[in-house]
Amino acid sequence: VNSGEGYNAAALAGLGIIQVPRLGVRQALAAGTLVEVLPQLAAEPMPVTLLYAQRRHLPHRVTAFMDWVAGVIQPELLRAD
Repeated sequence: VNSGEGYNAAALAGLGIIQVPRLGVRQALAAGTLVEVLPQLAAEPMPVTLLYAQRRHLPHRVTAFMDWVAGVIQPELLRAD
């Protein structure tokens, strides 16, 4: 598939096993519509990188976006499973 939504939909339809970040399927796992298999083969965590042009003075919109992304992602990463 070429989209995360399609990937998740295929798993929810029972079409196979997927490997995705827990963040994207947390609700389905909690509801029991997806079940974790092979937890001993979990993938290594992947870094999240934000690339931007290096400048002496970053535009406010770039720093605002970086702060927003950090605010959205960090609580999810700290949440206990």
